[in-house]
Amino acid sequence: MRKVLLATTAIVALGGVSAASADISVGASAEFQYDSWSGTSADTNATNNNSFKGTTDFSISASSVLDNGMTISARVFEDGSADGTASFAENGFKISDDWGTLGFNSDESGDAFATALDITDDEGYNNDGTSITSLKPSDDWISSAEVSYLSPNISGFQFSIGTADGAKADNTMGGVQYSAAAGDATVTLKYAFQSTGKLTSAGTGANDSVDITNVGAVIAMGGATLTISQKSYEQGSVVDLEGSGAAIAYAVSDSLTLEAYTAESEDDGTTDPNFKFKETAYGLTYTITPGLSLSLTNNTWDQDGTTDEDGKNTAVALDLSF
Repeated sequence: MRKVLLATTAIVALGGVSAASADISVGASAEFQYDSWSGTSADTNATNNNSFKGTTDFSISASSVLDNGMTISARVFEDGSADGTASFAENGFKISDDWGTLGFNSDESGDAFATALDITDDEGYNNDGTSITSLKPSDDWISSAEVSYLSPNISGFQFSIGTADGAKADNTMGGVQYSAAAGDATVTLKYAFQSTGKLTSAGTGANDSVDITNVGAVIAMGGATLTISQKSYEQGSVVDLEGSGAAIAYAVSDSLTLEAYTAESEDDGTTDPNFKFKETAYGLTYTITPGLSLSLTNNTWDQDGTTDEDGKNTAVALDLSF
């Protein structure tokens, strides 16, 4: 993303700093996407099974080095808003030094070491009201924090810890990562967790505490990157969800990248004891020229349990970055 320096008095006044002491920049991206889908939900609802969608992202950011050597930065952005819904509702800021980084709001790092598998550009799951699980096995399942601490990288080792408000109990999340060279490859091992307290004093059933773990490995060699992930979500006897899968990306050239992943999950809890979910996806991203790219994503899924559903989605997207 190309950054444009804004040194006008009006923009600088937003941060209460002078152009001599701060770098203020603006960035943007845009996407036009076409989706086409089919499956049990689409057939039952008998609605239009394709859509056109355009979104934009804009951000204003500022950074400065303080007299004591610490670096502060802040940003505000509207993220993927469609026509008529643009709003700079997202924001965050960071304070960094040799001791690490404190992150706030959207610049947090509490979930920094969670491993997701959905590496293709634009997954879709029946835009006509599908009922599939919100905890897809390709997701990392770890929520973001509202305030976090990220350690410096010490010989390949890093950790993070964060917290966020919950409906009745606070969330604590964090993780560790270790990265090292192994011959011609780089191997990164990752662990992330989240813990939420009981929603009521009794704390049984759906009000019980929640514990989530996420373990991953990323192996990069040449133009190929392999990602493996295993995760669990436990809430008393109600939910006992286990998920696993793998993803691979291969850079064929500077302009063409191929991606694919497969993941599945199974719930042994009492709410939906027959629940199973499996998804696969593949895609490609072609850079026409720096700042302009075209992507193709195809994904399929199959859900069994209280609700049985399957389907597939194909998305074609044109992306611009500035």
